[in-house]
Amino acid sequence: MPPSTVLQCFSRHVFPMSYQDGCQRWAEALSNVTLQVSRRDFANGAAASLVCQTAWLGPVDATRVLVVIGGTHGVEGFAGTAVQVDWFNLLASGALTLPGDTAILCINALNPWGYMNCRRCDEEGIDINRNFVDFSQPLPDNPRYEKMRPLLSIVDKVARGQALADFAIQVGQRNFEIAFSGGQYSDPEGPFYGGKGLGFSRKVIETLISDYALAGRRLAVVDVHTGLGPYGYGEVICDHPLGSPSVSTAFSWYGPGCGLPLAGTSSSVPKLGLLDYAWHHIMSGESCFVTLEFGTLGTDSLFEILLDEACVWAQTGSSGLTRSAVASAMRTHFYPDDDSWREAVIFRARQVLQQALRGVSAS
Repeated sequence: MPPSTVLQCFSRHVFPMSYQDGCQRWAEALSNVTLQVSRRDFANGAAASLVCQTAWLGPVDATRVLVVIGGTHGVEGFAGTAVQVDWFNLLASGALTLPGDTAILCINALNPWGYMNCRRCDEEGIDINRNFVDFSQPLPDNPRYEKMRPLLSIVDKVARGQALADFAIQVGQRNFEIAFSGGQYSDPEGPFYGGKGLGFSRKVIETLISDYALAGRRLAVVDVHTGLGPYGYGEVICDHPLGSPSVSTAFSWYGPGCGLPLAGTSSSVPKLGLLDYAWHHIMSGESCFVTLEFGTLGTDSLFEILLDEACVWAQTGSSGLTRSAVASAMRTHFYPDDDSWREAVIFRARQVLQQALRGVSAS
């Protein structure tokens, strides 16, 4: 079948135009699933019209659960919604069936405010994927971020880019990426800010883990992201500790292409406060958490756009950019308007989610 036909039949209609459209498509596709379904929405207290949608599909007492998460970084929720809508359609058509003693928990628009506003962070400026630290203890340090911090406020983009390139040469590219994106807890107006307390989305995750007693089940968790890595490729990234049983489980389920940031074999670098860690804490070695990261326009583009975004929302400098212009650039980077890219997302997501389902349900 020609790729264009595949896209028309299976891909184009699952990709939303907006946060509201994504929520509607998700709900409509879910309503067509004939499995036992229990739906629960979480309203964002800062904006009650914004919700994180969740649904449990299959037996409530299943001992094996596939968890699919979208929208951890709000603007990345467009692809996350599409992946889940496509999955619902496969279930509704009978093209996909659940193995015995297995259920699926889908989480759509985990960060609804960021999704609606085309930002990665939430309304408090918190990067949810840096928010999972112990706030009763001293917060982690990122000393290289502090050294780099004055460079981030340079208004002239050419001068800023050169200053950051020089800094990267000075400390090395990997250390530069860790400094920039590894997470920081001192600069609320800067990128990759982990916050000073629990954000809305973290509370949703912790509530779901508790209410569904997920610590007592075998789990395959797949968190869908976009923006990092080669264009159109979906990398499976595993942040479990090196040598742990869950790393072996990840390789068993997803194959030798599974990337390990701690080993330097991933497009991602080690990071603080990841959502992963909440799940690591409750998992046995027969479970694992992975990020499914779809590459777009490259790391340099990613960092430049995030710096522009931070400046515009903090109202610092005089770059001449507007919030709407930055939102458009964010959407372009994290959600390319390219049918080939979107088709690649659906193809790879189907592959990885089926690997996860087979792995978690195996004897």
